[in-house]
Amino acid sequence: DIDECATGSHNCSAAETCYNIQGSFRCLSFECPSNYRKVSDMRCERISCFNYLDCQNTPVRITYYQLNFQTNIVVPAHIFRIGPSPAYAGDNIILTITKGNEENYFSTRRLNSYTGIVYLQRQVKEPKDFLLDVEMKLWRQGTYTTFLAKIYIFITAHAY
Repeated sequence: DIDECATGSHNCSAAETCYNIQGSFRCLSFECPSNYRKVSDMRCERISCFNYLDCQNTPVRITYYQLNFQTNIVVPAHIFRIGPSPAYAGDNIILTITKGNEENYFSTRRLNSYTGIVYLQRQVKEPKDFLLDVEMKLWRQGTYTTFLAKIYIFITAHAY
């Protein structure tokens, strides 16, 4: 595998981030929705919310992740772990894949009241890209706070 991102042999624009995958690369752009500000390369935080419901239902933070796997990955495969940091006694989370799982390749499971996983539940036979939106609702001291993980998953052909 040649890292096109490191060698500069990619064609990503200045506004995009080059991400190396097995045998190729992807140009990714990370934009924050309106009412969010970029606090790091991969993270947006909500600026304000208008009422109690809006505050509970819109993510306080949106974080982007990139994962790369080969088509021969053994399923079920735990590919992503999520939970509040720090976690407190009494915390409770609800995990939902809200977008990107139309073909049902992925699922979520709680490991305990404050940790959950996203796992690949069926084999991806051909190279394929996914963008999953995984929402974590954290119940803490009588209030829900929503967090959104936007996970780019690149399944590449396995190297023989």
